[in-house]
Amino acid sequence: RRLAIRAAEPSDASLVARIAAMVFALEKPLRSLVNDAFRGKDSYGVLRSAVFWAALLKFLLRLRRISAREGLKAYVVEALAPTIRKLPQVRRKLDKEMAGQMANFRMKFSQELTEPRTTMPIEGMPEEDILQLMAKRKALDTKHWKAGKITGAVYHGEEKHYDFISQVFGKWGFANPLHPGIHPALRQMDSEVVQMIINMYNGGPECCGAFTTGGTESILMAIKAYRDWARAEKGITDPNIVICNSAHAAFDKAGKYFNVFVKHARTNDAMEIDLKHMKSLIDGNTIAIVGSCCQYSHGTIDPIEDMAKIALSKNIGLHVDCCLGGFLVPFMEKAGFPMRPFDFRVKGVTSISCDPHKYGFAPKGSSVVMFSSKQLRHFMYCYLTKWSGGIYATPTLSGSRAGGPVAATWAAMCKFGEEGYIETTRQIVGAAKKIGQGIEAMEGLRLVGRADVCVVAFAGADESINCYAVADCMQKKFGWELATCQNPPCVHIALTLPTSKNADQFLVDLRASVDDVRANSAAYTSTAGLYGMAASLPASFLEDAAGAYLDAMSEAIPSTSAN
Repeated sequence: RRLAIRAAEPSDASLVARIAAMVFALEKPLRSLVNDAFRGKDSYGVLRSAVFWAALLKFLLRLRRISAREGLKAYVVEALAPTIRKLPQVRRKLDKEMAGQMANFRMKFSQELTEPRTTMPIEGMPEEDILQLMAKRKALDTKHWKAGKITGAVYHGEEKHYDFISQVFGKWGFANPLHPGIHPALRQMDSEVVQMIINMYNGGPECCGAFTTGGTESILMAIKAYRDWARAEKGITDPNIVICNSAHAAFDKAGKYFNVFVKHARTNDAMEIDLKHMKSLIDGNTIAIVGSCCQYSHGTIDPIEDMAKIALSKNIGLHVDCCLGGFLVPFMEKAGFPMRPFDFRVKGVTSISCDPHKYGFAPKGSSVVMFSSKQLRHFMYCYLTKWSGGIYATPTLSGSRAGGPVAATWAAMCKFGEEGYIETTRQIVGAAKKIGQGIEAMEGLRLVGRADVCVVAFAGADESINCYAVADCMQKKFGWELATCQNPPCVHIALTLPTSKNADQFLVDLRASVDDVRANSAAYTSTAGLYGMAASLPASFLEDAAGAYLDAMSEAIPSTSAN
């Protein structure tokens, strides 16, 4: 079969019967052996010994599991962290730090409020007043990216395109794909978007997929499908997946949501997944491995063909994460950039995720997860056949979905067409290659990974240049908003249509920032200090800080008070 999913053969039943007969045949001599061994022994002593050895065995198995997963040291640190945090002196210090963090977050989110309110008006507002307020808020949300100096986030940037997509979006803003009988045209566009993207990825007649609300949901659905397949076909109840430590965080999120343990393989010098290490992590409970094309942090494409061979040999799935480069990598060869096969042409690739809402220039809330067979896709579905409201079945996490993203994604893909995407790929990937070459030639910096598609990552060539300080300087002096990464420390930019037009200026500003940091490093320490602190704290302490950020972000009117 195409997918590394092999169901039980009919001959297995006779094999099971033969094994059962052998077990029954051994029962009598085994009983005699055990009775002879314990004849004349104290019954309580036998019971006590049995309980002791059972408890010891359970402890050793638990120890082995911990060592194979997070490691004994990390386990002990995280296990002791809750107790340490309850110590009065530690609690006081943490409370003070958290109060300060909350105050900073609230101050940040309070700076650009427009006519805040927390209750509905008693009488409805006139439409004209609402539209005026929306225009003010739209201007506020546009000013930060209009100059084309941010990493990722805004992928097209042209108002004419946004106006067109908004028109289409609005026509289906109140339609729900959950009701195909009521919205037959929406159902058609939903299925056509999926099929067009399958064709982009060279899927055969058995390939299929589903429209989701974003790359994270696509990834979650793929892992859910592998988990349920492995349980049904292999009897695996303690599943794990093997990903590169540079794979997207959504795979770890899927592990948390679906109780799938995530093993992290290290990278090689090119920031590709280390195939030898990955292979050593695969065991009898592994349900899938993951490759990125390209990965978020450093822009490198993993060796998908080599990974596919391993997946086939182990009878496990291979998910290829194309969420970031989803509308670039299928067009790179035609745009003049050589590409090794990475899609359904590669035997052993069993699922792919792709986001039209990035370089497909569709609105946010559009992604597609694809499978190499309908059999595997069925394990993604959720069925509730006994519900009092009737038989309930959904293909993905969502029940109701917005119809606007579906229709607008269809419109964006048909507007650009293959030639349009080839041209935008030529611009964006070309700019990434130019910046990558510029960094390689720049004194004081080194490239981290490869600028294979749209992401370029860099770090200091030696300890005299801190990459986080360079990022701070780029922001303060030149208005560039870059992404800071860790493990290893580096900074990256994800090129988009707006930023690709500024590639030359980026290199000029970057060179000036390196010189400035070399001359005055003490002026740019905020990001470096944050990551330096993070590296020294247990994960649970950092989770508190992240939780404070999320709490502050969700407050309707953030207070400037620390209390």
